[in-house]
Amino acid sequence: MWPEIYNFLLNVSAVILCCIAVKLTDDFLDQEFDIHSGINWAQRYGAGTMVYAMLILALAAAMNPPLTLSLFLGSYIVGMFNQFTRLFPSHLTGWQESLLVFFIGAILFGWNLMLFAVLFVLSVQLLDDCLDRHLDSMCGMRNLAQKYGLTECALLALFCLMVAWLVNEQIFSAVFSGFVIFYLTMLHFQRRASQ
Repeated sequence: MWPEIYNFLLNVSAVILCCIAVKLTDDFLDQEFDIHSGINWAQRYGAGTMVYAMLILALAAAMNPPLTLSLFLGSYIVGMFNQFTRLFPSHLTGWQESLLVFFIGAILFGWNLMLFAVLFVLSVQLLDDCLDRHLDSMCGMRNLAQKYGLTECALLALFCLMVAWLVNEQIFSAVFSGFVIFYLTMLHFQRRASQ
């Protein structure tokens, strides 16, 4: 019984650290858009933000490399959704980079884990877009909930979450728990920062 509890807590911790690394990376890349929202960790940590993100990702990967790195790659892929046609320094478009990253992740970690990661992260992104639609609108950003509709995004998020669970039931509860803990902690800190 104790080994199962230990593995569960280790996976939850790895997911929380991975979420922090993704959040720091996202804040670093979106600094100019987040000026209006007033909450951006990259503004607090400055140039060291990416170093902290890499350090935290390394710690998460030490706990469970396949899970952590597939979630990070899934976040990269989903983060490209609004930039599919943009040409990047790799001389590939966003959709080409996303496809390449998915295939590399599938080779390294298995298609099952990569599909789970992309579906889980997509569900989180869709729910986040539903919650942030007014804030993103005030900042001049167009998210998926504004583009396709609130109900459609919420239903697609629920569908992606259910399919992710079906794809990999074994890790779903740890990933879901880790994300919920991270999200509630972020809400707490954002409320404190806005007071």
